[in-house]
Amino acid sequence: MKKRLAKIIAGAMALCLLLSACGTAATDPSANPEGTPSAEDRTLTIGLAADPQTMDPQALLSTATTAVVENMYSKLLGRDDEMNIVKDLVTDYSIVDDTTWTFTLREDAVFHNGDPLTSADVKFSIERAAKDETLMEYPHWKNVESVEIIDDYHFNIKTWEPYPALEALLSKSGGEILPKAYIEEVGMDEFLKAPIGSGPYKFVSYTADQEVVMEPSDNYYGEVNDDWDKVVFRVIPESSTRVGELLAGGVDIINSVSPNEWERINSNEGTSVLLGESTRVYMFGMKCSEGNETADVRVRQAIDYAIDDAVIAEAVLDGAGVPTLTRVAPGVVGFDESLYGEYNFDVEKANQLLDEAGYPRGEDGIRFTLGLEASNGRYLMDGDVAQTIASMLEENVGIKVDLQLYDSTTYVNILSPREFKDAALYCFGDNFFDGIYAIACYTPDFSMGETDYNNPVMNDLYTSAMANMDLEERVAQIEEAQQLAAEEVPYANVVNLKSAYGVRDGINFTGRLDEIFNLNTITRAE
Repeated sequence: MKKRLAKIIAGAMALCLLLSACGTAATDPSANPEGTPSAEDRTLTIGLAADPQTMDPQALLSTATTAVVENMYSKLLGRDDEMNIVKDLVTDYSIVDDTTWTFTLREDAVFHNGDPLTSADVKFSIERAAKDETLMEYPHWKNVESVEIIDDYHFNIKTWEPYPALEALLSKSGGEILPKAYIEEVGMDEFLKAPIGSGPYKFVSYTADQEVVMEPSDNYYGEVNDDWDKVVFRVIPESSTRVGELLAGGVDIINSVSPNEWERINSNEGTSVLLGESTRVYMFGMKCSEGNETADVRVRQAIDYAIDDAVIAEAVLDGAGVPTLTRVAPGVVGFDESLYGEYNFDVEKANQLLDEAGYPRGEDGIRFTLGLEASNGRYLMDGDVAQTIASMLEENVGIKVDLQLYDSTTYVNILSPREFKDAALYCFGDNFFDGIYAIACYTPDFSMGETDYNNPVMNDLYTSAMANMDLEERVAQIEEAQQLAAEEVPYANVVNLKSAYGVRDGINFTGRLDEIFNLNTITRAE
């Protein structure tokens, strides 16, 4: 067994070393061995593994986008660095009845162009998320029926049914308040070229696949961190290049640091690796529709049994992951602890299930070929994880994997419209912090065109939990949905990933569970 695992890992690493060699060479770290920012340097530079791609906070279900644009916009409610829900644009709110919540806006909030933020902007923004079916956020927001304006600073939000997760919804991506009058004046396309929000930082420029630049807003209603005159988010997809820039002083913080780079950063004077928890889970999604081998639940279960999650967590990710059978991570409402730290690795059982499903090995030992699409450089060790899984499937059960690795932008362009063919490797997070968000991916609104999974029992559990105002019953329903998903495996959940950052000395930074870069709490060390 040990020899077989060594062979699998060696093959995965060989491919990823070849892929990495195609990237740009890292900057020489000797250029700035100290690594600490000077007293005169008032620009904070953050190196990103993935491009935000859009300045529209409602258009993409992407942490890479939210982590950046969250600083430009405000929401009715937000989350502090400990993930507690806090008031942002509202000063007060309460439940009127099961389907009506009433809110009071603060009166000192203005957009970056000086226009006041009023209930009209709230109605425009929330109803856009709830009614525009072209937006990626729409399926999460469609439970909102309408926003009723009482006056400029008072309004009601009505939901179609009782909706206990409204506070979590208003504090997640998609809840950003946009300037109604300005967008109607210039149009959405023009707005996105120079967006205006009401957050602590204002937009300066965005160059796709290169950088986003922001500056503190003089019009912000709250306190603004005055340590920085400018913040630059640089897009540096290649891992070793991103690390080289950190060591050379070209950036102050980087995300998605590969384990094989940790020693390089920690041994360098002036830089260190910071590990944080995340809600992100590696998920091997499979087509459940007729015409696909994985339409048979036994095949999906066999694939799950053939993947050794512990090897991926420990050998590939160097401990930066925890095996899991659920997409709902610790810290999220409805987290089922019984599925966490557990995994289904059993090669004998996997082969038995494939035999029963009618997929015998051929003379070459191969049962069938499965297409797999994955990113390379978007998530921590994603190319390595994908190649390791591919090797495990062929070595353990005779499923030959046709692996296609894509750069971050191409990957998003394929998966956002849900165009993958056989299987895809995802690494989704959960900035909703409510299990309803995670189990939504098992329902037709989200699964059609992706896994195509459609189970009436799951749909009923989701619908019931969505409207159940009894927290204890609701959590039980979310847990039952996780158990069903673990049994039917539309996704083989692999590991809950830790976030790995590289940070220069002189910068106070703590990774958040939602992976957002909160510029108001990233400061200079005294």
